[in-house]
Amino acid sequence: MRNDSNVVVGCDLDGVISDIVRQLVRFSRSKHSVSITKRHIVSENIETCTSLQREQLHDFFQNAEFFRSLPMVPHSRVLLARLKAAGCSVHIITDRFWYEGIRKDTTDWLVRHRIPFESLVFARKAEKQDVAKSLNAHFFIEDQLSNARLLAPLCRVLLLDRPYNQGELPDQVTRVNDLKAAVDLIVEWTRGLDLPHTSQRAPLRCPA
Repeated sequence: MRNDSNVVVGCDLDGVISDIVRQLVRFSRSKHSVSITKRHIVSENIETCTSLQREQLHDFFQNAEFFRSLPMVPHSRVLLARLKAAGCSVHIITDRFWYEGIRKDTTDWLVRHRIPFESLVFARKAEKQDVAKSLNAHFFIEDQLSNARLLAPLCRVLLLDRPYNQGELPDQVTRVNDLKAAVDLIVEWTRGLDLPHTSQRAPLRCPA
């Protein structure tokens, strides 16, 4: 096993480490009495697949309590610690620019949940690939297909299977069931085993 920290892993935050979909379901019910489930969210553009309006979503994302009380994806702390133990450095890259103070709230959330990471970078969607390039990332863990497509020319992307990210995958993007499966593949690579160089495709899903 490699222990020289030369394996650089970029990692998205919302939808990978934090369960933002669960939070959207919770806030929809409590703030606007809108009943949706995780299975209703079948697009990155949430207002196109649910009854939530863009203004309501902005209200959520500009509410500091939304991000401060985000639930953590189960076992994400242990799984990212496993990457570190395998000789990887984990860099969290997130597109969060919703309100003043969100950087501190994000850092506090990661520290409170004891998430292991080398750095935290705030980057707009169009800048994410620039950050991955500057880090010389070998892998990137993502939940959005649009981001995975932008990152694919730079590194191998592990796309966590979600109802909202179905579609054709470019080379260098591998669809995996969950964060554990993504970590398993990266750890396997650090042990000197080859990973598939072609994309893996899953069937398109219909709204539940």
